[in-house]
Amino acid sequence: MSSSNLESLELWSKMQGLQKHNKIMTKFAIKSFFMALGAFVLFLQVPLALAIEAFSDVNSAHPNYTAIMDLKGRGMISGYPDGSFKPDQPVNRVEALKIILNAANIDAASATRKAPFSDIAQDQWYAPFLNKAYDLGIVEGYADGTFKPTQTVNLVENLKMLLATYKIDLSAVTVSSNIYADAFADQWYAKYVQYAKDKKLIVADAENMVYPGQGMTRGKLAELAYRLIYITENDLEYFGQVVSDEDLPTPPSGRDDTLQVNISATSFSVPDLLVPLGTTVRWTNLDTKQHNVTSASFKSPNLNNGDSYEYTFNSEGTFNYYCSLHPVMTGKITVKPAYMVPTIYEDVEHPEWYALE
Repeated sequence: MSSSNLESLELWSKMQGLQKHNKIMTKFAIKSFFMALGAFVLFLQVPLALAIEAFSDVNSAHPNYTAIMDLKGRGMISGYPDGSFKPDQPVNRVEALKIILNAANIDAASATRKAPFSDIAQDQWYAPFLNKAYDLGIVEGYADGTFKPTQTVNLVENLKMLLATYKIDLSAVTVSSNIYADAFADQWYAKYVQYAKDKKLIVADAENMVYPGQGMTRGKLAELAYRLIYITENDLEYFGQVVSDEDLPTPPSGRDDTLQVNISATSFSVPDLLVPLGTTVRWTNLDTKQHNVTSASFKSPNLNNGDSYEYTFNSEGTFNYYCSLHPVMTGKITVKPAYMVPTIYEDVEHPEWYALE
């Protein structure tokens, strides 16, 4: 491997501080993204979840990790002063409004009316968000004139707020039968749940239940917002849609199709990676001493200076690895379906398709 290639690989490893991901991929980039995962990984890629600092209590094993990190990267959500996000903490009605309005980039300070609910106070932190939501017709309150700001928001209330915020037209949504085992066609929320099901914003459990009245957590709320934003921005029929490749370009040849992890200074240059299913990772030893890559699923031979080892991840899961010669050296690869790993790509033949605003 030439020194110029090694310098390029080192540069990739240092790009974890990249800040330009306030927008996710353009529609064309998404198409090429899914095609690339079926055949090869394009030359330059920076996983968004790795390019920003994680919350102290949200790692790549958390089911809402991608959603939380994406929204954080956009500046739509924030954590607590101690660096945590508390993804499993229940969310009350006004907290949900704040997250949803921020995710939609709605200026809460621009409300022209004050919410008239009898159980709120205009000097509370939530007042601007509640006023704006009322102003836009996102919330109506209860029949008794209250809003119950500190009451935990449930799934269907959250869906109504979220879809109303994004002005989703439900007039064409048809509910012909019970949507889930516990979500019935004759309930007020039926169209919201039917839309969420059709767009794969929510997924039922093994008993075909979604628990409409169950309280939402911060992580689950972030997941719903992320999925709706993703399909809306990228003109997808549903979350997780794989776009047909019939009108996609042939990618340039002569590319290195792997993700690179360098071994130097007795450490792995990228110790924690989130990658799409089917990705090949290459470890290259730049140290003068021998190293190896050892896992329950794969093991390299001892690598001398300049030697490389590759492994293709064809199954989902978390793969912890280490160097058996120097056990202090550890790393982790988390493998998820392609649609759960937003990635920035650059194509040298069609750079305009991948430009970030």
